[in-house]
Amino acid sequence: MFQKEIAVSDGGDGFDGCIEVVQRTRGYRRWPDEAKARIVAESFQPGVRVVDIARRHGLVAHQLSDWRRRARLGKLVLPADTMAGALSDNLP
Repeated sequence: MFQKEIAVSDGGDGFDGCIEVVQRTRGYRRWPDEAKARIVAESFQPGVRVVDIARRHGLVAHQLSDWRRRARLGKLVLPADTMAGALSDNLP
Protein backbone atom coordinates (compact mmCIF):
# COMPACT_ATOMS: atom_id res chain seq x y z
CA MET A 1 0.00 0.00 0.00
CA PHE A 2 1.33 3.41 -0.94
CA GLN A 3 0.48 6.42 1.24
CA LYS A 4 1.14 10.06 0.52
CA GLU A 5 0.15 13.19 2.42
CA ILE A 6 -0.81 16.24 0.43
CA ALA A 7 -0.98 19.72 1.93
CA VAL A 8 -4.15 21.48 0.84
CA SER A 9 -4.98 25.16 1.11
CA ASP A 10 -8.20 26.61 -0.22
CA GLY A 11 -8.23 30.39 -0.21
CA GLY A 12 -12.00 30.74 0.12
CA ASP A 13 -13.53 28.47 2.74
CA GLY A 14 -10.85 28.53 5.43
CA PHE A 15 -9.74 24.89 5.02
CA ASP A 16 -6.04 24.54 5.54
CA GLY A 17 -4.84 21.02 6.26
CA CYS A 18 -3.63 17.72 4.92
CA ILE A 19 -5.42 14.83 3.31
CA GLU A 20 -4.00 11.36 2.98
CA VAL A 21 -4.08 9.63 -0.40
CA VAL A 22 -3.94 5.85 -0.20
CA GLN A 23 -3.27 3.81 -3.32
CA ARG A 24 -3.78 0.09 -3.01
CA THR A 25 -1.42 -2.29 -4.72
CA ARG A 26 -2.89 -4.61 -7.29
CA GLY A 27 -3.02 -8.33 -6.76
CA TYR A 28 -2.92 -10.43 -3.66
CA ARG A 29 0.02 -10.88 -1.34
CA ARG A 30 0.75 -14.36 -0.10
CA TRP A 31 1.72 -14.44 3.56
CA PRO A 32 3.67 -17.45 4.86
CA ASP A 33 2.01 -19.12 7.86
CA GLU A 34 5.03 -18.21 10.01
CA ALA A 35 4.56 -14.50 9.24
CA LYS A 36 0.81 -14.73 9.87
CA ALA A 37 1.43 -16.46 13.21
CA ARG A 38 3.93 -13.78 14.26
CA ILE A 39 1.55 -10.95 13.36
CA VAL A 40 -1.40 -12.67 15.07
CA ALA A 41 0.67 -13.26 18.21
CA GLU A 42 1.60 -9.58 18.20
CA SER A 43 -2.09 -8.68 18.00
CA PHE A 44 -2.82 -10.69 21.18
CA GLN A 45 -0.36 -8.68 23.28
CA PRO A 46 -1.96 -6.58 26.03
CA GLY A 47 -2.89 -3.01 25.17
CA VAL A 48 -2.62 -3.26 21.38
CA ARG A 49 -5.37 -2.64 18.84
CA VAL A 50 -5.92 -4.92 15.86
CA VAL A 51 -6.19 -1.96 13.51
CA ASP A 52 -2.78 -0.60 14.62
CA ILE A 53 -1.04 -3.95 14.12
CA ALA A 54 -2.73 -4.39 10.74
CA ARG A 55 -1.62 -0.96 9.51
CA ARG A 56 1.94 -1.52 10.72
CA HIS A 57 2.16 -4.65 8.55
CA GLY A 58 0.30 -3.27 5.51
CA LEU A 59 -2.89 -5.26 6.17
CA VAL A 60 -6.51 -4.28 6.49
CA ALA A 61 -8.03 -4.95 9.91
CA HIS A 62 -10.53 -7.52 8.69
CA GLN A 63 -7.72 -9.62 7.20
CA LEU A 64 -5.92 -9.75 10.53
CA SER A 65 -9.22 -10.47 12.29
CA ASP A 66 -9.72 -13.43 9.95
CA TRP A 67 -6.24 -14.76 10.80
CA ARG A 68 -7.08 -14.37 14.52
CA ARG A 69 -10.30 -16.34 13.99
CA ARG A 70 -8.36 -19.08 12.19
CA ALA A 71 -5.91 -19.21 15.11
CA ARG A 72 -8.81 -19.61 17.58
CA LEU A 73 -10.16 -22.49 15.48
CA GLY A 74 -6.74 -24.15 15.38
CA LYS A 75 -6.32 -23.62 11.64
CA LEU A 76 -3.34 -21.32 12.17
CA VAL A 77 -0.83 -22.62 14.66
CA LEU A 78 0.86 -20.04 16.86
CA PRO A 79 4.35 -21.06 18.04
CA ALA A 80 4.73 -20.94 21.83
CA ASP A 81 7.79 -18.68 21.69
CA THR A 82 5.86 -15.99 19.79
CA MET A 83 3.26 -15.93 22.54
CA ALA A 84 5.72 -15.13 25.34
CA GLY A 85 4.45 -12.20 27.35
CA ALA A 86 0.84 -12.45 26.21
CA LEU A 87 -1.73 -12.55 28.99
CA SER A 88 -3.95 -15.61 29.13
CA ASP A 89 -7.13 -13.51 28.80
CA ASN A 90 -5.85 -12.12 25.50
CA LEU A 91 -5.19 -15.54 24.00
CA PRO A 92 -7.58 -17.15 21.53
